[in-house]
Amino acid sequence: MERRFIVLAMLLALPTAAWAQRGGGRTQSDRRTELFDKDAQPKGPSLRARDVDDQNPLKLLIDKRKDLGLNDTQVAGLKDAESRLREQNAALFKTLDSLVHEMRPPLGSPSDEDRSRIRSARTSVAGVLGSVWANDDAAAKEAVAALDAEQQTKANALLEQRKEERQKLVQDKLRDR
Repeated sequence: MERRFIVLAMLLALPTAAWAQRGGGRTQSDRRTELFDKDAQPKGPSLRARDVDDQNPLKLLIDKRKDLGLNDTQVAGLKDAESRLREQNAALFKTLDSLVHEMRPPLGSPSDEDRSRIRSARTSVAGVLGSVWANDDAAAKEAVAALDAEQQTKANALLEQRKEERQKLVQDKLRDR
């Protein structure tokens, strides 16, 4: 009889012990306080160099190769041109990431010096983006020139659409949040 009582007590105690080890059903997120709800990171622009690089016009042409009817030689030429363009823009992308970081406001209320730094960085970002886009447009123009007339028409339409998308994306990501 005693033996059955010990076995029964152990069977009842195991699930209780396992439940208690997991924190009694409560997790850290259940114990949130008012301090956890406040965002410690300053808000600011969320633009990154990869966002701008993703808008690369040569990448678009490579992705749309079937729609454009590109042959293997044309695709290989676009890929070579894309790698040259990335190398050309690499330093600009590093500068862009640094400037966007400078645009982030400090915690608390920004001082006049902070606001001046942010304005200066915003102006510099516009210049860097202008340089990247000039490089992109020149590479796209050169790439489209190597296509036949029908492919050029389709490619130019795609590239115009991409220009609008990149402008909207940059404006949205540079907006303070």
